[in-house]
Amino acid sequence: MGGEILVVLWAYRTTKRVPTRETPFSLAYRTEAIIPVDISMPTLRVERVVLDQNDTQLHQMLDHSEERRQQTQIRIAAYQQQIQAAHHKVKPRKFQVGDLVLKCVIQSTRQNDYEKLRPNWEGPYIFARGDKGSTP
Repeated sequence: MGGEILVVLWAYRTTKRVPTRETPFSLAYRTEAIIPVDISMPTLRVERVVLDQNDTQLHQMLDHSEERRQQTQIRIAAYQQQIQAAHHKVKPRKFQVGDLVLKCVIQSTRQNDYEKLRPNWEGPYIFARGDKGSTP
């Protein structure tokens, strides 16, 4: 059981996230992780590493790490604004007298014999409010 959790955590920490376009590992340790499979079965990424230049490249990455974190914070803020805008879209609807409408059943108006598979809507009802264009 414990080994499975470690594998899942490793996979989570080394997978790029949508909002940041970075892995949690790279944000924490300022470098990308090499998964064990890449070491046992060499890939282009591992074969291109020149050990003599590796330290120099790591230092360059550390120099740019603050810039990467700032860019990540900007991406997160932009992503959060996109999500907020998507969830706050209100679609105005105008009803005419005589239109058929459904009424949402909220928790406080549900009957005590409520079953899990009952519909969340009641109706149809005929819209009969006097002023045109208002919502029920």
